[in-house]
Amino acid sequence: MKPVRLLFLLPAFTFACNSINQSVEIPSPSENLEVEIKTNENGELFYSVLGGIGTAHQVVIESSRLGLMREDTDFTEGLELTGISEVKNISDAYTMRSGKFSDLAYEANEQTLTFTNTTGHELQIVFRVFDEGVAFRYVMPGESTDLFRIKKELTSFNVGPGLESWMSPYQSAKPWGNPGYEADYMPVKSGAPSTEEVGWSFPLLFQKAGQWLYISEAGLDASYCGTHLAHDCKGGIYTIAFPEPDERYGDGEVMPASALPWELPWRFVLVSDSIADIVESSMVYHLAQPSMIEETSWILPGRASWEWWSSKGGRTVKRLNHYIDLAAEMGWEYSLVDAGWENMPDGTIEDVIAYAEQKDVGLLLWYSSGGRRDSTSTSEDFVLFNDDTRKKEMARLEKWGIKGIKVDFFATDKQIAIDLYEKILGDAADHHLLVNFHGCTLPRGWTRTWPNLLTMEAVRGAECYRFSEPYPDIAAFYNSIATILRGTAGPTDFTPATFSDNRYPHITTFGHELALTVVYESGIIHMADNPESYFSLPGEAVDFLKKVPAAWDESRLIEATPGDKFVVARRNGDQWFIAGINGKNEAQEVSFKLPGQMNRAILLADGDTPRELKIENMQGDDGTITVTMKPNGGFVLYPSE
Repeated sequence: MKPVRLLFLLPAFTFACNSINQSVEIPSPSENLEVEIKTNENGELFYSVLGGIGTAHQVVIESSRLGLMREDTDFTEGLELTGISEVKNISDAYTMRSGKFSDLAYEANEQTLTFTNTTGHELQIVFRVFDEGVAFRYVMPGESTDLFRIKKELTSFNVGPGLESWMSPYQSAKPWGNPGYEADYMPVKSGAPSTEEVGWSFPLLFQKAGQWLYISEAGLDASYCGTHLAHDCKGGIYTIAFPEPDERYGDGEVMPASALPWELPWRFVLVSDSIADIVESSMVYHLAQPSMIEETSWILPGRASWEWWSSKGGRTVKRLNHYIDLAAEMGWEYSLVDAGWENMPDGTIEDVIAYAEQKDVGLLLWYSSGGRRDSTSTSEDFVLFNDDTRKKEMARLEKWGIKGIKVDFFATDKQIAIDLYEKILGDAADHHLLVNFHGCTLPRGWTRTWPNLLTMEAVRGAECYRFSEPYPDIAAFYNSIATILRGTAGPTDFTPATFSDNRYPHITTFGHELALTVVYESGIIHMADNPESYFSLPGEAVDFLKKVPAAWDESRLIEATPGDKFVVARRNGDQWFIAGINGKNEAQEVSFKLPGQMNRAILLADGDTPRELKIENMQGDDGTITVTMKPNGGFVLYPSE
C-alpha cells in the first residue's frame, strides 16, 4: 500500500475578529465542491455543501446543525472558533481483496477546525472534501482514561423538503432480534416522517436540482454506536439518532462512551449529476482505517452452496453432504452449513468436515452472535459473545480446517454490539477465518479494515420467500433500489439465484434471478437453491453459475434508476460480466456497448415465460447489444470463450 501523501495548502477561511458569525470555506481539489462552516450569534455551529455542474455552484446541503452534548460539557452552543489547521491535500492508494474494485485511490482536501465552549473544553471537526463528496468527523482531544459519554448528537443533513428520495425505515430489533436494515426501500418525498416511529436508516438517496445526493456513515469502530436518522425530519432535515433503548441487549447503554482522545465515525455526502458516480463510489472505504491484517493471501472470495433456504427441516449430515457435492460439481469454493449443525440426528459436524475435505470444498459454519437473548437461546448462542469462549472456538475451527463463519442476530446498533463486531473480526483474522455478518448493521467500510469480512446482510434477501407473503410482489422493484442504495454501502449477502419456489412463489423471471449474482456485489455469493433446481437449468445457465466471480477488479454502471432498472458491467481479470434487472411490471429495452475486448458473449435473457431463458450467442459488429427485459425480468451476458 502506498503511503498517504500530504500537501499543505494555504488556509481557506475567513472569519471575523469577534467570536460570533465566524465562517470557513474548504474546496475540493478541483473546486467542484465546497463545504462552508459557520457559527451564529449564539455560538451554534452549522455547515452547508455547495456543488453543481461546472462552476455553477448551488447549495446541495443547506445550513445544517453540528454539535455534541456530552454529559460533562456542552458543545451545542457558545462555541468559538479558536483554531484552524492548514489545508492538507491528502491522497492514498490501496488494494482490496474483494469488492467493486481491486485497486482504489483518492485525493481530498482536509482541514481541522477547533472550537472552544464556554467551559474551556475543545471540540475538533475534521473535514475532508473530495471531488465526489464531503465527509466530516468529530474529534475530542485530550488524554484521559475516564469514560466520557455523549448524551445527544445534533448532526443533521438539511436537503430541503419535497425532493424525490429513496430510503428505508429503521426498525427496533423486534421480533427476530435484528436491527432495522431489512425493511423495504421506498420512494418518498424528503421531509416525510418514517413509517416507523424510530426513524430512517442510512443510507439516504435524494435528487436535487439535477444532482444525486447519497448520505451515509463510515469508519465506525467500537468507541461509538451505529446511528440512524430521527423520525421527525420536517422540512427535509434529517438528524442523527442513537439506537433505541428497547433494542436487544436491553442492558446495553444507548449513549456511546469513550476515553480521550476520541474520534467519532465519519459522516459523508456523495454529490454528482450522474447516478453512476454514486454507485461506483468507494468513499465508504476511503474513510475506513487501512487493513489490520498484514498478510492477506489466505483471504479468498468465492461461491458457496447453501442448504438452509430449500431445507424442510433441520441439518443432517446426509443433506449437507448433498450440498457439498453441489459445490464440488459447480467448482464453487465453499459450502455454508447453517444453524443446527451442533446436534444432527445422523452424525456429527466432524463427519461433514471429513467429507468436504475429500471433495476439496471449504466449509463455512453458522453462529449466533449471542445478541438475541430470549426463551429459545441455548448455551451455543453465547460462544462468540464471551471473549474466552470465542477465542477457544476460533482456535477449534482453525484446527478443524473450517474456512469461515456466518455470524447472525446482532440485535442492535448499540456500542456493545459494535465492539462485538470488531472482536469477532480480529479473533477470526488471528485464526484465518472468513466472516459473513448476518442479521447485522449496515457496512461502514469494515471490509477495508478487516478484509476477511467478505459480506454482510442488511438487506431483504431470498429468505423473504420463506417469511414474507408480500415480498414476491415487490421483489423486482426492491432489488432495483437496493442495488443502488445498499450496494453502494458495501458487500451484500443477498443469497441470490433461487429458481424453485419456497413458501411464497417467485414473480421475478429466471433472467432476473441469474442477474442477482452480479448486480449484488458480495465477496462470498451464497447460492441459495437446491442441486436439482440448478441442474435442471439450461447448460449455458449452469455454465454461467460455474464461472461468475465473487470479486471484481472493476465495475461500471451502465444504466440505473431507483425503482426502474439496474444494469452493470463488472470485470474480473480480463473477463467482463454484464447483468441487468427490471424493477417494473412492464417490459423494458436497454442498449449498451460491449466493454473492453468483449466481442463475443453468451446472452441469457428472459424467455417466452418467466421460467424460461432465451439463449443467444452475441457478436455485434459495432459492439452494441440491445436486450429486452420482460416484466420483473433481467439478463446476464458472459464471455463465451
